[in-house]
Amino acid sequence: MKPEFKLPTARKGRLHCQSRQAPGRRPSGLGFAKREDGSLLILGLMLFVIMSMMGGLAIDLMRYEQRRTLLQQTLDRSVLAGAAMSQKLTGQAVVTDYFAKAGLSDTLDYVDMDKGDNYRIVTATASSKLDTYFMHMIGIKEIEADGDAVAEQRVSNIEVSMVLDISGSMYGSRIDKLRPAAREFITTVLAAAEPGHVSISIVPYNAQVNVGKSIMDSFNVDDNHTSSYCIQLPTSAYLSNDISTTTKMVHNAHFDPYSSYYYYSSATSFNCSPESGNTVTAVNNNETTLHNAINNMVVGGNTSINIGVKWGAYLLNHNANAVIKNLVTAKKVIDGFSDRPMDPLTEDVLKVLIVMTDGQNTSDYVINDPYNSGLSNIYVNKKSGAVTVYFNQSGNKDWYWVSSDKFKSTLDGSTQTMSDYNQLTWPEVWAKYPVEYVAKYFYSNAVSGSSSYWEGQFRSWNYYDKDTQLQDICTAAKSQNIVIYGIGFEAPDDGRTQVRNCASSTAHYFDASGLEISTAFRAIANNITQLRLTQ
Repeated sequence: MKPEFKLPTARKGRLHCQSRQAPGRRPSGLGFAKREDGSLLILGLMLFVIMSMMGGLAIDLMRYEQRRTLLQQTLDRSVLAGAAMSQKLTGQAVVTDYFAKAGLSDTLDYVDMDKGDNYRIVTATASSKLDTYFMHMIGIKEIEADGDAVAEQRVSNIEVSMVLDISGSMYGSRIDKLRPAAREFITTVLAAAEPGHVSISIVPYNAQVNVGKSIMDSFNVDDNHTSSYCIQLPTSAYLSNDISTTTKMVHNAHFDPYSSYYYYSSATSFNCSPESGNTVTAVNNNETTLHNAINNMVVGGNTSINIGVKWGAYLLNHNANAVIKNLVTAKKVIDGFSDRPMDPLTEDVLKVLIVMTDGQNTSDYVINDPYNSGLSNIYVNKKSGAVTVYFNQSGNKDWYWVSSDKFKSTLDGSTQTMSDYNQLTWPEVWAKYPVEYVAKYFYSNAVSGSSSYWEGQFRSWNYYDKDTQLQDICTAAKSQNIVIYGIGFEAPDDGRTQVRNCASSTAHYFDASGLEISTAFRAIANNITQLRLTQ
């Protein structure tokens, strides 16, 4: 018998097993979990807190960045100003002043300056702590803004004048020790430089400076002879490191003011050294040429430190550029140096003057007018070499025969034809005979007047204070930012004092004895090339 299933019987108007509720009411139980109107308020509050914190952090970070930027900009400006090679104040003073004017003195932590003759480096650090406005909510109560800066200025071009004593006292071991020391200096300075960035001039000096014909041709000087090329500078020339190319000046006579006898063991007794090795080598960077110039120097004569320094300083003066351009045209200086000496106001250049002496300033003579040029009254027989001096005396015996110490009516010699004699010019006289010899044997023995009297007629000492002139030109050179090193090489007290006072500072002066001359030149080279020279 199968079971029967019956559906419930429906009642009229409602369905059984279906609950009913009043309108507007939700079911209880599971219906409460589906309510969402309160969740937006919580989310909004959370977002507001987060946004407030982010805004606060941004304000604190903005304050930090403003302070950091101000510190860094002040650091950058101050170290750049402090590192300028033209800056007269110390780097510390410059940076401190910048921070004081910016109202940031309390933030400056450290300032340091390192400098040499060809560089200047300034380093500085600063820091500032700020109380936070909002970041303390996350445990950060203060933030620190800090910065550091380093500025460096260095020169990429160097010009050097080596003013070297070749007077008689340098003979022997002194010149033998100077030569390798000077050569090593040249090699070191050239090796540390990029090609074309260093030029060196060598100025040998004794009683005078033989500048050579190519340089003298740039000045207003009449050639009185061709034996040597020294220019008699006016006293006013020592008040600056310039030399006028238009002012009329005198070609220094080629003469021996020291000897009293007619004999020359060498030409070094001449007031202006005629040897090619004693002429100025200007603005050069060829190591072999410069070494040869050092090797070929010949010692002899008196000492004029002032004249050596004058020409050394002039070859560092930008106004000498016209002279150097003439040397470029004459193929004495390379084309690449046609802008030298450089203008320190527009070019990155270090100018160095090295003054070396083993002595002190002594006599400097000149030939007086009218005995400096023109024809003399001295005749030489072309065949025998006999000398006759003409004096216009009363009577007919106007010819003084030096060989017999007598006045005659004719010239001394086997013939009496004037074509057999050379009437010497005064430059030819002084090139052949010492002044004292002419004074004694040609004049004093012939006519009234002592030998010393006639010496005074022929030549005179350049009467001036050579030490004062030396210090004047040193002061003028230093005022043009030329760095001066001095070396007193076994020199007497006065010589050392003068060169020490000429140097840029006591640290730029060296007392040297024996092989210490090499140490002195080595120290100077190291000072100049502490940084490798680059563009």
